[in-house]
Amino acid sequence: MIKRSLLFTIVIFSLLLTACVSSSGKPAAYYVPSVPDAVREYPLEPVSGKTAFEYFRDEKIVVGWNLGNTLDSYSSNGSIPGETTWGNPLTNQEIMNGIKAAGFDIIRIPVSWMSDIGSAPDHKINIRRLQRVADVVDMAHKAGLKVIINLHHDGSTPSLGREDGWLSITKSYRNEADYKRITHQFARVWDQIAAYFKNYGDWLMFEPMNEIHDGGWGHSVEFKMFANRQLEIINKWNQVFTDRVRAAGGNNTNRYLIIPGYCTIPQYTLPDAFKLPDDSAADRLVVKFHYYDPHEFSIRGSRSAWGTPADIQKIDNDFAPFKTNYVDNNIPVIIGETGAVLQLFPDDPAREALARQNRRVYFQHIYAGAKRYGLIPIYWDNGSTIGPGEKFGLFDRRTGQPNSPESEALIRIIMNAIK
Repeated sequence: MIKRSLLFTIVIFSLLLTACVSSSGKPAAYYVPSVPDAVREYPLEPVSGKTAFEYFRDEKIVVGWNLGNTLDSYSSNGSIPGETTWGNPLTNQEIMNGIKAAGFDIIRIPVSWMSDIGSAPDHKINIRRLQRVADVVDMAHKAGLKVIINLHHDGSTPSLGREDGWLSITKSYRNEADYKRITHQFARVWDQIAAYFKNYGDWLMFEPMNEIHDGGWGHSVEFKMFANRQLEIINKWNQVFTDRVRAAGGNNTNRYLIIPGYCTIPQYTLPDAFKLPDDSAADRLVVKFHYYDPHEFSIRGSRSAWGTPADIQKIDNDFAPFKTNYVDNNIPVIIGETGAVLQLFPDDPAREALARQNRRVYFQHIYAGAKRYGLIPIYWDNGSTIGPGEKFGLFDRRTGQPNSPESEALIRIIMNAIK
């Protein structure tokens, strides 16, 4: 039973949180920086005027790829974003051309901003960081890809008690002053990104944040106790993001925006837990979740068998609600990250062979399931194929070609299943 004093504290905090933020999630007033936010010298491009659903359908956007562990990488102290820090080379035109040639339609470019964000209250982003992100975005566009950029590890919380980023939901739901401070920084970062790219066409899309959680990946005792407060903050941050992008003007008034749920977990990206923002632009929002189930097979590599009737049925169970709640209502849904790691067992060739075969089966069912329910899956590629970490790499980042015959076969499975 919750003690009366604790219950009183929770009620008071909820009232304070409501007072400092409007019912839509907006800060009480828009902040005007001391120096106007930078705008990239880029011609104002025409836009389609289509709804998000029409655009994805007409442009035949059905499958994507992540430029993972690149612009989102950061140093071990959790503060300095880089591009080569986690072992991948500088992004070049070859990788973009290769992704397009392989059959992918859209690229998600995760970006960590971290120490490239200046001090309060202006929180100016280092112009060199904006320029480099724009250079990579331009490479993707030149290759013929649609593009998503985001705030990625700015909200990184690898475990309970460890926060590498500044976008902290834990601090935000525990303390009203921290919520206001963090929300102001979040709004200012999106003010600047939106201003810088305001002239870009509707092929460029924005995503506010990545896998925001309290360190427990949606399973912590603290989350179970205070789930409503955490879920409410995600909804409010999505609203702040939407409002600030729209207010930046230019093509942002109708830009397609990708909206995630708590930790991008499927069950928390459905009605009740999740609410799409109120938007001044009609039908320009896209729902997003991530899919790595079961974790033991797809990420940890501790389970090599996959493909039972129950395994396959779970995909249908998880994907079907997104069709009925969103796709059938003309709201596009993307699976922002999905995939399964390469499992290597040099001392157990039979287990390694089993894992590789089941990886192919997993790809087939995930992508065929996405097609069946009208979802757009975006493969998570971190460029890695060796070492102790997660090995999701399919492409040679320098040449843009598949990094092995096996990767080439997996790419072919993806395309045959989804297209």
